[in-house]
Amino acid sequence: MLNIEQQQQRLLFSGVLDRNTLLAFWPFRLLNSLSGDVVFDLSQLQSIDTAGLAWLLKQLALARQAGLVVQLQHVPEQMRSLAKVSDVLELLPISD
Repeated sequence: MLNIEQQQQRLLFSGVLDRNTLLAFWPFRLLNSLSGDVVFDLSQLQSIDTAGLAWLLKQLALARQAGLVVQLQHVPEQMRSLAKVSDVLELLPISD
């Protein structure tokens, strides 16, 4: 299960972000309620797979198109490793 809770300009991700859970957040309407600087707090994310990483990259691109500046905080080591192996680590705006 994946939960994304909005706390003003911060989105707190918790649970599992994978091919089985991301469809509940497509399209990702929470982006429409944000402006300016935004934080994706991944501190409570338990697991992510390649589909989840691809979904996150797509949301980052959509956020940029909407004029948002997103920072990823508390990125789990599993996600960093997956991004590195997938050669997309440099595309992630990690701030911690």
